[in-house]
Amino acid sequence: MYSVNRAMHLVRFCRPYPGLINKEVKVINTWSSHTASTSTVVRNDRSLPSEIKPFSAVPGPKGLYNVPFIGAALHFKPFTKYTANEINDLLTDMRKKYGDIFKIKFGKDYMVYINHPDDAKTILQAHYEVHKRISFDLSETLAEREKVNKGLILLNGKEWADLRKPTQEKMLRPAVVASYVPLIEKVTNDFVDNLKKKKQVDDLLWELNNYTIESVGMLCFNKRLGCLDEGTNSPAEVAVALRNIFDMLQKSFFMPLKMYLYFKTPFYKRFEQEGRKFMEVVSTETAIQNEFLTKLKKEGKLEEYLENEPNFMYSLLADGRLSEDQISSVVSDLFGAGIDSTANTLVFLLAQLALNPDKQAKLYDEIQQVVGNSRHLTKEHLAKMSYLKACLKESHRKIFPISFGVLRILESDLVVGGYQMPKNTVLAINNRSMAMDDRFYYRPTEFLPERWLRETTGDIAKSKEFPFAHKPFGFGPRACIGQRFAENEIFIAATKIVKNFHVSMPSDVKEIKTTLKIFTTPSEKIKMNFLERQ
Repeated sequence: MYSVNRAMHLVRFCRPYPGLINKEVKVINTWSSHTASTSTVVRNDRSLPSEIKPFSAVPGPKGLYNVPFIGAALHFKPFTKYTANEINDLLTDMRKKYGDIFKIKFGKDYMVYINHPDDAKTILQAHYEVHKRISFDLSETLAEREKVNKGLILLNGKEWADLRKPTQEKMLRPAVVASYVPLIEKVTNDFVDNLKKKKQVDDLLWELNNYTIESVGMLCFNKRLGCLDEGTNSPAEVAVALRNIFDMLQKSFFMPLKMYLYFKTPFYKRFEQEGRKFMEVVSTETAIQNEFLTKLKKEGKLEEYLENEPNFMYSLLADGRLSEDQISSVVSDLFGAGIDSTANTLVFLLAQLALNPDKQAKLYDEIQQVVGNSRHLTKEHLAKMSYLKACLKESHRKIFPISFGVLRILESDLVVGGYQMPKNTVLAINNRSMAMDDRFYYRPTEFLPERWLRETTGDIAKSKEFPFAHKPFGFGPRACIGQRFAENEIFIAATKIVKNFHVSMPSDVKEIKTTLKIFTTPSEKIKMNFLERQ
């Protein structure tokens, strides 16, 4: 019964789609032959557009596995060796059995798994109106009931585009990103000072969550939230609310019956309470900033202020294209998504460096060569550290930041890998499977940042031939809008930590196990030692 329940939790991925009928089909001409694999794998033939196969021809489990709801349970214990938390192992084995494209019935509909970079490219390069992201229905329900603006995470189509355009104009300019380096460095210096006092932490993720709350808070609100203050054992109220929100969003994903969609369940009321706490902080800060902006305008000092003080929220308010409510929704998205994802990314990056001391030493040498005895990090320093960037890229490859990869729901028919995928089909780009596939990566189980260096050639550089196997921040118009800020935050933190400490973990830790949450998360608390360098 336990296995059936866990399997039925996966119903969250399902979306209805119309029956297979003759329709106009959108075809993106990216046909190519997949590289032969050295392992025994059933390959999908790359058909020509004139030989498009129907959806019914997509391979996958048959028979009882296709019984609605119940069939999904048969993939897991006690019927197989897999637990629900080991679904990525199941998907890897299915790729070996069925090929690069296969479908599994979860609930009453199918999810199609994509395991080749060429097919991932087809999906990611499609116009944003062809597909949409899988949304958080718990958040959508709250937004509709509270009558608040939906942010970039929940919107699709024209509404999404209208909100995205002015936001990315303010966020993606290199000069804007660079202007935050000194502010993030100050936060990082405080974090490093705390580590010098502690020397060892028993829960690295908790420590890094406090760090990312402070640094993302500087981007969103231009203020510190007090999570790194000496003597503070618990984070700010907004941080607690945010962590509860993410926990409840994760639980809602796995609920087989989502009664909160129809009435306010006790679970929904708790989420509503935490959501109000979080949005109250964002709305209050937005109002304060707006009031200050109005004052500067009246005094004729606004332009001078914005030239000397980076302030993302002020720049949006001054732009005038978005309402105060819309800006609040954008800021809440950035604040919420930026904390958990960045903290987990830093955990895995530091863990890989601890598990691979030779790579850590190489990174330290680069930091010493580029930064030397300079007291401050600059954008010029960060631009020169190619091995640091390679370490992050390799860490993302080994442990993809999104547990289930990139998920899309088709808004119109699309041909992928020679198969007609009908509207409303859920496509899952199986990044974890591709990351461990020796067709695309040389010695894929090893942590080899060198594979990403521009000067690298030979077998180890194989990954350069398949850029769409690795898109941790997405691609194109729907790419993560906070990517440059997140990367800078990670680069600054990693540089400061490795420059000041040799990081290590207990000798019995040989790998980092993960658990299924919205963002890939360690399944256990990670202990880390910070030995101060002399």
